[in-house]
Amino acid sequence: MSTSVPDALLHDYQGRCWWCGNKADSREHRYKRSDVVRNFQTDAWKAGVIRVRGGSSREEYIQGANSGKLKFAKVLCARCNNERSQAFDRAYDVFAEYLHTEEELIASTGEVRMSAIFGTNWSERTSDLLKYFVKHICCRLAEDRLRVPDGVVDFLNDARADLPHVQIEISINLSVREMTAHLRDVHGIHGGSLWSGPNKVWLNSTNTAIRSVSSHFGINCYFLGYSCDMRSDSGGLSLDGDRLGVPSYRPEGLEDVDMRDVCRDCK
Repeated sequence: MSTSVPDALLHDYQGRCWWCGNKADSREHRYKRSDVVRNFQTDAWKAGVIRVRGGSSREEYIQGANSGKLKFAKVLCARCNNERSQAFDRAYDVFAEYLHTEEELIASTGEVRMSAIFGTNWSERTSDLLKYFVKHICCRLAEDRLRVPDGVVDFLNDARADLPHVQIEISINLSVREMTAHLRDVHGIHGGSLWSGPNKVWLNSTNTAIRSVSSHFGINCYFLGYSCDMRSDSGGLSLDGDRLGVPSYRPEGLEDVDMRDVCRDCK
């Protein structure tokens, strides 16, 4: 967490599952195991997959797809992490595979048609996909001792049809996309990247309540940003019918950078 929050505003789950309240005895993957396996094949593990923490030059080696370094702390129970969210995980797997295989199309059109991924029941499956993202975000909140809003839990429990508080947007980081292509084409390095930012907490004017929490995570060139606004009763993915906009952007300061100038292997 990148922001200092007064202890009085933090929430101690006391070893209980943030979703149902039972004993938290399961560790959810920070990134879906299928994403890890897809991006880092056998040869990549042999060469050495590393993790670099923001603000540090220290490199930590990851031994395999089931490494504890790729998992959250125990903030969920096994039933919620597996049985109750199985449909969410399945919807995400289908969505992630489509993003992987159709990256060129998505980058050129700036959109994804959910019906092209899920077929005629795209609306129901998109809801399951949204719940997967919400589950991930809630694990991040709980791990940082930030209380998951009741309305968000109600959404996961189907007690309400609409998602409050949490707004999610997906975009393409062109600099990451171009660096991945550069490493592949110039250096013969195949694989991907998984990345995430810390939760940033915004307090109210008197520092007596959490106003919102925002952060992001990414898989290869896809950037998923989210904001949990405690005051807002609306949220979700911004859809136009079955169309999900996926705009492209370049991070500030990298608009005109040649990948050879920032590539560590080129230097």
